Formats: sequence, structure tokens, C-alpha cells
Amino acid sequence: MSREELEKLIYVKHPHKQTQQNQIDALVESPSDRFDFLVLFFNFGNASYRYMSLARGEETIEDFEDWLEGLPENIRNVFEKEGFEASKTTWPFRRHVMERRDIGMDEYIKKLLHPADWEKWNEYKKSDGDGQ
Repeated sequence: MSREELEKLIYVKHPHKQTQQNQIDALVESPSDRFDFLVLFFNFGNASYRYMSLARGEETIEDFEDWLEGLPENIRNVFEKEGFEASKTTWPFRRHVMERRDIGMDEYIKKLLHPADWEKWNEYKKSDGDGQ
């Protein structure tokens, strides 16, 4: 398969060109029994990355305080110590920010993935990752 054909298989593009090229390289080198999973993984991963990027710059101290309230005490203590600025780059906090704005991760990703890929991803999750 040509690089152009491989590029079309990863239809949810990562925003960084180098990462896009690295993903194509991984497909070129992929054993045939892992190929379909990698294509699915890259599309889902790129959609996840794009979702998490939506929160960048949207975080507020109110979001942070609300998020801390829902964490187990031992984890809350760590993030309280690290503070708001350090926590803004963590994916769990970013997801909390987006969920507070009624932009759910599953709904966002489902809109980006082809329906068959969304179903395959959910089947994979149900299998605890051993059904690839």
C-alpha cells in the first residue's frame, strides 16, 4: 500500500504533521495481524487528542476546585499541592472541563469516527483489550 493510501486510512488527522508521518511509518512497519488495530487506534487516539485540546485555555479556578472535590483524598492532595497551573495540562482535568461545558468525550469522538470504527472500538474496550 502506498503512503498516500495509508494516509487516507487515518482519516482523523493529528494536528501535528510529524505525528501524522510517524503514524504512517508505524503502519508501514506494522505486522499484518496488528495493522487493522493500529488504524483504529490512530483514528481514536487522534480524536481523543483533539478532544483534549479543546479545553486548552478554557480552564478556570472554579473548574479546578470542582474537579478536586470529586477526587479521592490521596489524589486530591497531590493535585492541590501541584496547583491549578500544573493541573491544566492533565488529561483528567481537561476532560472534566469539557464535561462541565456539556461537551462529552464519547459524543465528540463518535462524531469524528466512522460508525463501524466506533462500534469496533467499543467492542475492543469490552474485550479488555485482548480481542484484537
